[in-house]
Amino acid sequence: MALREISPEDAEAFGKSVYERKVRPTLNGVAEPVGCFLSVDLDTEDWELDENHAKAALRLLDRRPDADVYTFRVGYPAAYVSFGL
Repeated sequence: MALREISPEDAEAFGKSVYERKVRPTLNGVAEPVGCFLSVDLDTEDWELDENHAKAALRLLDRRPDADVYTFRVGYPAAYVSFGL
């Protein structure tokens, strides 16, 4: 698997676009999954959503072993915050 060159801004825009176009319509009136992690394959737009970052990414990689995966946290500007590093 060759990782593609993509800027963080482009990856974020892509992931949020997939969320709006593909994930949100599947919620069927259920509350937005704020705080959950969305992993998206940059080639196929296949996705997985989970409360656990690793579970979402690994389920996606199980289906698409060659995926270039971008993961973000729904409703947050960053997946994690580090203090004092």
